[in-house]
Amino acid sequence: MRLSTPYPIVIAAAIVGLQSCVFIVLAVLDLAGLVEGRIGVGIGIGIMLLLVGVGLAAAAVGLLRSAPISRGPVVVAQLIGLGLAWSLRHPDADTGDNRGVGIAIAVSALVVLGCLATKSARRALGDDQAL
Repeated sequence: MRLSTPYPIVIAAAIVGLQSCVFIVLAVLDLAGLVEGRIGVGIGIGIMLLLVGVGLAAAAVGLLRSAPISRGPVVVAQLIGLGLAWSLRHPDADTGDNRGVGIAIAVSALVVLGCLATKSARRALGDDQAL
């Protein structure tokens, strides 16, 4: 662990930590609201959300420790988030208007990606410290 973690990494780790909390809360809500007839699907989705949340939490801790291995999963998760945000750009008849959720997902993903693209973050998370 390095003595001082660059601020962009701290910001990215905080946002990824918040994303992790959201996934864990969604998992708990999904598992608490199981509906008869769809228990298997509900449990599967709840476990998946819980695993994503725990994985993001581990990646956030890895970022704070400047572990290079944490960069890849965080970048992939943010790119998936951007795809999800893109799919929420139009209101849906079944789910309603989720554009606000899409904007929140996109902004958080772009901030994390921007933080990880800074020179100090690339140096701290890089395998080669000569950047």
